[in-house]
Amino acid sequence: MQQTFLLTFCGFTFVFIVCSSESEKRLLITDQNVVQTLTEELRLLKTKFTKLENAQTRLMSDLNKGRAVYTRWGKKTCPSFNETSIVYSGITGGKAYYQKGSGVTTLCLPHDPEPVPTDFPTRPFSDEEGTLWGSEYQFSFRKIAHDDDVPCAVCQVTSQTTIMIPAKRTCPTGWKKEYSGILIGTNAQDYPSEYICMDENPDFFEGTRSHDDNGRTLYPIRTVCGSLPCPPYGNHQFVSCVVCSQ
Repeated sequence: MQQTFLLTFCGFTFVFIVCSSESEKRLLITDQNVVQTLTEELRLLKTKFTKLENAQTRLMSDLNKGRAVYTRWGKKTCPSFNETSIVYSGITGGKAYYQKGSGVTTLCLPHDPEPVPTDFPTRPFSDEEGTLWGSEYQFSFRKIAHDDDVPCAVCQVTSQTTIMIPAKRTCPTGWKKEYSGILIGTNAQDYPSEYICMDENPDFFEGTRSHDDNGRTLYPIRTVCGSLPCPPYGNHQFVSCVVCSQ
């Protein structure tokens, strides 16, 4: 004669067959040692499974966060919020204001440059190369003075993307503010380069103050009404900016 019993544990149902015959060796539901052993093994399995689920959740969260990089112009450091870390600090550089070519982008040059390969020719073509200069503020504001050299910092944030928004000091809903500042470019009479967002509390380099060496000269940008609608803009006004992450 045999009887069947059901035992449910941790969402699993176990079937136990109990035999009354002495000649058959079957698992008995009344064997408490066996039941306790199985219960403990199931508890350990459940604990391991929960740990694996938690590890997978953390991994997916880290993957979804991503990483984005931006340059903070006019500062030696990165913000101390939004899980932002510094990649390196450097010197703001670019082409000289009077040059047609060389490059229009503004660069954050590290303080510890490394040379090109030793077999690269020192003069590939006679007097035919671009040049790279440092940069200077062309205005005084807060603690900086006209002709001060301009620092920069490359920052990494735990977001998937960053954006610079001109004419704003706040970020759209769902975005985090990294820093706000003043829109900077070249003098309207000089050869063009890109617009950048200079931090509204800019730094300078000690020991190199107000040396008029020019290079990549930085000027604040003003609006001109006409094709630019006024309002909402105002004529001949300086332009704000903000860098946001998401």
